[in-house]
Amino acid sequence: MDPTVVAFVTSVASGMLANFATDAVKHFFDTAIFLRPSLAQNIETVTSSQDVERIFQEAVGVIDANASKGEIEVDSSILTALRGIRFDHAQGQVIIAGSVVQAPVLVTGGQGGATGQTLIGGNTSLKSEGTKIDVGKKASIKIKGDAQIKQT
Repeated sequence: MDPTVVAFVTSVASGMLANFATDAVKHFFDTAIFLRPSLAQNIETVTSSQDVERIFQEAVGVIDANASKGEIEVDSSILTALRGIRFDHAQGQVIIAGSVVQAPVLVTGGQGGATGQTLIGGNTSLKSEGTKIDVGKKASIKIKGDAQIKQT
């Protein structure tokens, strides 16, 4: 993607979202594009702040949880998103247990270069628009490194 367009979109979006750092806004759009690749084409055609606002509205409804070098633990929770949810363990750890996670697109695991792990414990349901993974009471799923499960 053209760096000038990215800088423009990030600048306008950061102004619209004044309480968020520019890096957070860029990460938000990167995640939204990962979950909805068609947004990248829309971003390439941006010429005004109204275009950025339209794209932002298309991108909302995304939960992006990145453990980085730390840990994210979701226990006995319900997470729902309009567009997508991504759990990226990166070099850290993600633990999901006793929970329901639901979105049209659901990505769980790591990306290229990840060394961490995701553990999906019992009594957990991962639901996408067309798939469902139910992890039973005494069952689990472990995802290590850059492996991931993508549900659409």
